[in-house]
Amino acid sequence: MGIENSLELNVIKEQIAERCSFSLSRELVLNIKPSYDSLIIKRDNERMREALMTTIEYGPMPFDGVHDISTMLIEAKKGRDLTANDLLNEIKFVRAIANILNYEREISKYHPALKDLIDSLSYHKKTEQFLSSCINEYGEIMDSASPVLKDTRRALRAVESEISEAVNRFMSAHASSIVDGITTIRNNRVVVLVKASDKNSFGGLQYGDSASGLASYIEPSVLVGPNNRKATLLSKEADEVARILGECSFEVGKVADEELANLETIAILDAFYARAKWGVEREAMVANLTNEKEIMFQRARHPLIEKNNVVANNYSLKNPQHMLLITGPNTGGKTVSMKIIGLFVLMTYCGMPITADDAIIPFFDNVFVDIGDDQSVVSSLSSFSAHVEKLADVIDNATGNSLALLDEIGSGTDPQEGESLAIAILNELRERETMTVATTHYSRLKAYGKRHNDILVASVQFDMEKLAPTYRYMEGLTGQSNALEVAMRYGLPKQIIQYARFLKKQAKTQEDELIDKLERQLGETEKKNLQLEQRLEQLEQEESRLKQEKLQLEIERSQLKEQAEKEAQRYLDSVKEEADEILASMREMQKTKKYHEVLEERQKLNREKYAKEQESDCKKEIKKSYEPGDVVELKAGGGIAEVIEVRRKDITIELNGRRMHVKPHQIRPSLRVIPKKKIQTTSPKIVSGALFSTMSSECNLIGMRVDEAMEALEDYMDDAKVHGLKQYRIIHGDGSGALRKAVHQKLRGKQEVESYRIGMPQEGGTGATVVKIK
Repeated sequence: MGIENSLELNVIKEQIAERCSFSLSRELVLNIKPSYDSLIIKRDNERMREALMTTIEYGPMPFDGVHDISTMLIEAKKGRDLTANDLLNEIKFVRAIANILNYEREISKYHPALKDLIDSLSYHKKTEQFLSSCINEYGEIMDSASPVLKDTRRALRAVESEISEAVNRFMSAHASSIVDGITTIRNNRVVVLVKASDKNSFGGLQYGDSASGLASYIEPSVLVGPNNRKATLLSKEADEVARILGECSFEVGKVADEELANLETIAILDAFYARAKWGVEREAMVANLTNEKEIMFQRARHPLIEKNNVVANNYSLKNPQHMLLITGPNTGGKTVSMKIIGLFVLMTYCGMPITADDAIIPFFDNVFVDIGDDQSVVSSLSSFSAHVEKLADVIDNATGNSLALLDEIGSGTDPQEGESLAIAILNELRERETMTVATTHYSRLKAYGKRHNDILVASVQFDMEKLAPTYRYMEGLTGQSNALEVAMRYGLPKQIIQYARFLKKQAKTQEDELIDKLERQLGETEKKNLQLEQRLEQLEQEESRLKQEKLQLEIERSQLKEQAEKEAQRYLDSVKEEADEILASMREMQKTKKYHEVLEERQKLNREKYAKEQESDCKKEIKKSYEPGDVVELKAGGGIAEVIEVRRKDITIELNGRRMHVKPHQIRPSLRVIPKKKIQTTSPKIVSGALFSTMSSECNLIGMRVDEAMEALEDYMDDAKVHGLKQYRIIHGDGSGALRKAVHQKLRGKQEVESYRIGMPQEGGTGATVVKIK
């Protein structure tokens, strides 16, 4: 069994080959051999690192349209004519190179190793343009390939139309002699099927009889001329097509050598990107290379074990230790751990990514493997003689820069002799400082490993409660075979197990007893550490879940807030629209009704509005906490007031300069703004010699937006009309002049306004407008 099969590298290569885009790169991957040349290893791993990085960030390199066209290119080099389909493959190949070059230009990160490869590609754009002017996407010669071909095919279509018309006329004229009303082609000539008795009645040429002998194929005289012209044109077309193919083949022949080099380069690129695809699927990485004698893998996972079943382990071996001795029960994972180390080294030497989170691999001059078990995909059963033969090869060829992987060293013979042979071989490898990974069951070998500082002893964990391996690798501990525990589980009598334990204890030295006790304590500590790590991982996952839930709640809260704001805005818009309709109705009534009727209608509308609002408030049971300074509206009457004081049972408000006490349910919040108090003069209106009412002779619009100010002005002018004011002042301020302009525009549209003017200095100057009513 070869080294690649022993470590199952051949299976990895087959998986990667499946991800290649065409045959040459697949063949390249399947034929990869580990290189022990440090320069080649560095180069290939740098290419691999860049291919993995670009695949993750930009997706895989495009190789659509690439085929193995080497045979066609060699034919073109020799001056032989290619087929239209061959030329179509060349067009696709050149376009594929263009896509690769475009992909490389899009990569923003530094990638010198890949760039060196890509820069070696030759892009034959002129060749592709020339071929594309002759060959369409279906591999056919286009009419536009040459004027001669275009004219010839036009003439062919015309003569075929002439033949079709002549056939139709012939069939119509001799319908009684035609069989089945069909035509066919014989020797590129159109013929008709007629009754055998009438075959000599039409002149022309005969092409034989049907199988039954009752009908004959003839070329009537009316078709002879058109068929002759068609044959001449077909011959001319074929000659022109051959000439065009020869011209295109000559163009390909001129670039054939460069295209063959391109093909080789693209096969290399595709092979690296196939490895990158394989690596991305398995969360692999590229190992770091070192000149020191050090091996390190963090969270190493065997790539052939299912992702959900694989156990990740950490492995480390460095000076002064250069020998790793792994012990433990059968099927516990000793061989898998050893295979991971050897497989990752070979994969790195093949320029492949490895399934670990981090890795350091030194440069070895060779890797020696002695594995004989039935645990691999490709199983192997070796006799002791074959086993010794492999060990002899290791001893003959291993150096201080080699890696040796020895599974169950010294097994297959008498235990005492096997232990002795194993210790002698390991001693020899220690003296050479050959980096060695070995597995064993032998107790003497475990004690041997413990006695030497240059040997790292490790084991694979065994769950004593479940009596099953965990496949977890633990440094510093020698594992137990646990054969007696397994035997008891499977039903061997208790007295036999007890006697076996007595014999086992008798064979142990005091040193062995102390080592066992220490290792049991270390094993318990390791088990607790593992439980703590698992608990910590669960807590981290829970923390991550809670953070995600919190983020989701924040998003939902933001969405609800936005929805509430939209609903509030829709409500305000509907209220404003309703108010506009009421004002418009009142203005319309003013034109036709008297003032007291308008006033009655307005009060009626207010009563209806407040009744609806009170009913709505009672249904919703809205509770509001008020604070001094809040602007509120009386539910009965609609007056706008300011909150002065809030007490437990009532609220003090100020309405038109007068303070009063109200209950919370008698008011509602208001969005109106109460203007600042100014010294105002009032103009009493006397009706029939009595004081009717008083109102301010000023309308203060300071601080309002234009649309808000126009509504306030409209309300004020309505009240002024009802109260009979003949002159009043509108305070709008200077500002940008927009509010003053809007006020004057509204005044110009009012019929009741006799005149208006800018105020005198004592009246507010340009910040006020004095209005006179008719």
